[in-house]
Amino acid sequence: MTRKRFNDMKSILNGIIYFAIEKGMIDHNPLNDINYRQFSYKAENNNVMPYNENERSMILNHLGNDIYSLAIKLDFHLILRIGELKALKWSDINGNFIYVQRFMNDKNVIVEDIKGHQSEGRRYIPLTESAHRILGQIKDINPNSEYLFVRDGIPLATCTFNRHIRKCCDELNIPYRSSHKVRFSTASILYKNGVSSPELQRMLGHTDLNMTNHYLRNVTSTDETYGKMSAILG
Repeated sequence: MTRKRFNDMKSILNGIIYFAIEKGMIDHNPLNDINYRQFSYKAENNNVMPYNENERSMILNHLGNDIYSLAIKLDFHLILRIGELKALKWSDINGNFIYVQRFMNDKNVIVEDIKGHQSEGRRYIPLTESAHRILGQIKDINPNSEYLFVRDGIPLATCTFNRHIRKCCDELNIPYRSSHKVRFSTASILYKNGVSSPELQRMLGHTDLNMTNHYLRNVTSTDETYGKMSAILG
């Protein structure tokens, strides 16, 4: 299996074990005793394309207004890691911008820092009119919480978030991509439509432009390319 899939499974097991420790059923996490360097992993498939503009539009139009659907919709309007999305507070919103300054780790613990601990990770991201409307719907559902996506002390589950995306994709008959590819998609669509690499680097919270360029994929369909070639070359 890939390293990512292994880490996903390890995160689930960690959650179960830490729950058992909290309940006094066991007093030690045996996963901490494992030498993970002994394992080898299958190479990641880095050729998975992000959602294109048409797929993004289909998903946004198909989703409902439950908290997970609204979280996915907001994610498609921002360029956030899933942990950053889950850790957003209402106080982070300032007019037409939202301030990214913390994340929720894989144990659902809020960390008052940015993943990677680099100053570039703390950044403002513009909020479009559509993003503001989604935020209003979230507020209606979750009016009393300090956090956007923590209700009654329970945060969104990343696996459930991805399960909602998969269900939506299955119903629309389009290929499923996880929450991380939503970040790729938004960046790539913005780049295609004229937002520069340095602007995207700042919004993504990257320390260097090479990392940002890794995110930028071709989301232009072959029909669009044909139309451009026909217009230019005749």
